Amino acid sequence: MESSDIVGYIDPLISFPGDNPAVKVSCTRSTFTSKVFRLGAGFSHPNAPPISHQSIDAIPQQTHHGTPQFSRIGSLARIDSWTGPGLDVVQSISISLWCQPTLPSESKHEQFLFSSIDLGQSAGFECLLDEDGCLHLRVGGPSEIQEIRSSTTLIKNQWYHLQFTIEIDPGIVSFNGQSKPRYIGEQSASFQEKHRLAHKAHLTSDTPFTLASNSCKHGPSPQPQTPCSFNGKIDGLKVETTSKGTIHTLLDFDFSLDIPTDRIRDSSNGLYGKLINSPSRAVTGHDWDASQSDWTRASYGYGALHFHDDDLDDAMWNTSFRLELPRDLRSGCYAVFVNDGKTTDWIPFFVKPDPKQSRVPPVALIIPTFTYAAYANEHLFDESRTVHFLAEGREIDKYSKLMMKRPDLGISLYDSHNDGSGTCYSTVKRAILNMRPDYCMWLFDGPREFAADLWFVDFLEREVGAGGYDVITDHQISECGAELLKKYKVLLSCSHPEYLTFAMLDSYSAFLHHGGHFMYLGGNGYYWVTTHDPARPHRIEVRRAEAGCRTFGLPPGNWHHSLTGEPGGLWRSRGRPPNCLFGLGSCAMGVGKGTGYGITAEARLHPRVSRFFRGLQTDEVIGDFGLVQGAASGDEIDRLDYELGTPRNAVIVATTKLAGGHSDEYMLFNEETLFPMVDTTGTTSDKVRSDIVFFETPRGGAVFSVGSINWVGALAWNTFDNNVATITRNEANAAFHDLRESSVLPFPRPATHFVILNLQKSIIAGQALAQAQPRN
Repeated sequence: MESSDIVGYIDPLISFPGDNPAVKVSCTRSTFTSKVFRLGAGFSHPNAPPISHQSIDAIPQQTHHGTPQFSRIGSLARIDSWTGPGLDVVQSISISLWCQPTLPSESKHEQFLFSSIDLGQSAGFECLLDEDGCLHLRVGGPSEIQEIRSSTTLIKNQWYHLQFTIEIDPGIVSFNGQSKPRYIGEQSASFQEKHRLAHKAHLTSDTPFTLASNSCKHGPSPQPQTPCSFNGKIDGLKVETTSKGTIHTLLDFDFSLDIPTDRIRDSSNGLYGKLINSPSRAVTGHDWDASQSDWTRASYGYGALHFHDDDLDDAMWNTSFRLELPRDLRSGCYAVFVNDGKTTDWIPFFVKPDPKQSRVPPVALIIPTFTYAAYANEHLFDESRTVHFLAEGREIDKYSKLMMKRPDLGISLYDSHNDGSGTCYSTVKRAILNMRPDYCMWLFDGPREFAADLWFVDFLEREVGAGGYDVITDHQISECGAELLKKYKVLLSCSHPEYLTFAMLDSYSAFLHHGGHFMYLGGNGYYWVTTHDPARPHRIEVRRAEAGCRTFGLPPGNWHHSLTGEPGGLWRSRGRPPNCLFGLGSCAMGVGKGTGYGITAEARLHPRVSRFFRGLQTDEVIGDFGLVQGAASGDEIDRLDYELGTPRNAVIVATTKLAGGHSDEYMLFNEETLFPMVDTTGTTSDKVRSDIVFFETPRGGAVFSVGSINWVGALAWNTFDNNVATITRNEANAAFHDLRESSVLPFPRPATHFVILNLQKSIIAGQALAQAQPRN
């Protein structure tokens, strides 16, 4: 379906002042206008801060030519210049490979195993599965392409060794295959077929040899493009010719070589192929026997590529125009507002601090661009997909509706592929529709991720003013490490910093070790192992392993990252839980109404913590209000846990258990439970809670953590005039202005531990307090 909505993206997503990023727009109308804004609060709500985007007058409004652009999705491999002339004079050509179809009969389109067809010359050859999963071979001829349909239909998830032979002189096409048993008791099946061509085969073409797709040009189109990629695994590829009784090897690819790269290597003639749209690598092949689950140590079993018809790595849209960013542009969140007279779009991008700036502010806000990439164009609202939430009665906003109309924009790391397999890679080289300043998340009827994080920008503009802080990103920290963070004294997270690399963990650790002050103002943070390759900065990789709050799990043998070889899954499973650095770790999630926090009695008396409550002398509960789920604690939440590495000097400032706690719509994450799996909900488990935690570190540093994604929704309530904003402001001011004394809290576990040991009393007291406390 053709979409009339204007939409676009900017490449690269993150730029320096003075750069000229490309703006890529799809527009069905003849012209559109553009205007650049610095973004502030962007979500409209009666109790939210007013929308506060600022026009960048140094970049004038412009008018541009409009053209629709649709990406060709689906992964493939392409080998250019793969053979010289003369295929038509050989006696025969043979193509062999292992394949495992994962969606042979439900894709609703042809799926190509390989192709060298040149339609203009009626030359070449290709093999495909039709919509029923039946094998076809097409061969060039004198005036048209000849097609042979076999009687063989491939079975889902069955491994096959296939060989196709074209004998030129007699004009015979042979299909030979053998299946590999999937389980004990299943017999291997073989098939052999021969068919005669109507005309002499014309095999020599000028097109590249394409694996897992047809040989059509890859790039954008003014019309939607029907996918044609194979869904499934291909393990190895060999192409041989016979001439005068001698066998010549043209191609012999072993896909277990160069796994961290986007190239495949031929061992016969030194050729290389290029992978397009990121098929999954480091996946098990036909000969994997579970003797080794780490591809970096295996000598066999990892020679497969898993292709999908909805893979996308680079949308490859044509550039509509380029921005000329002023050299004095402040770091921050920006967007190009485009308008075709009928529809509009906010196309976001980020500006990094100028490395040559004369003055570096002491404060930096960390934009979680890896999280935005992981959730990019998430489709969990779509109940027609294998992986989805039950979204009955929930409204989806205009951006989610556009995702449904534009499958060429790709899926997220939370969606399964069309064949049901889990995703491993995500990219920012595409339009990301849920990364918009006015996006409303369908599950919570409010902003999430980027749209919510802009409230932090608005908060800092009010508290420290223009030029009082820098904006940096996950991508920057991944690439620059501790050298970037050491420029700052205070770092603030956004609401959902879920994804980070090993190097980022080391960078945060170094920042705290050297006396930095960290404010973790979100939830479900620092959770999934993530890899990021600076050579391909648009892409991240995540492997969902055996634990964690996840919408799917990858099968065994597929848990090690292809980019680095390191094991995927949770940082907690790798021995680096977030508790060690930030005092809290993610523990539960819910989609029902949230709750506030009850202030602990000890916190009010603690000499280092009582400062948080300036102006809150009579408040017992904070955050029993909010713009998302109605309270400060909701969505995914974190708690203190000394057993998981929370520093022993950490003080619980407040906890949701003292404000009535969460309902049974909140449940523990699976990594939190052991046998017997009982008491896992909000009213039955003392582990289902959000804690606000504070602790000091050697060299004068400190950490303040709030344990909820929805903290920012309460922070912004009533335009930052509320007790959540007050406690955040009090801690921020102490950090910004270095109001702390240099000594640290005593190391032994504080008596605040009573909150954990006597939760039944706390719950009863908290419920009474919550009922008596008026809403702020």
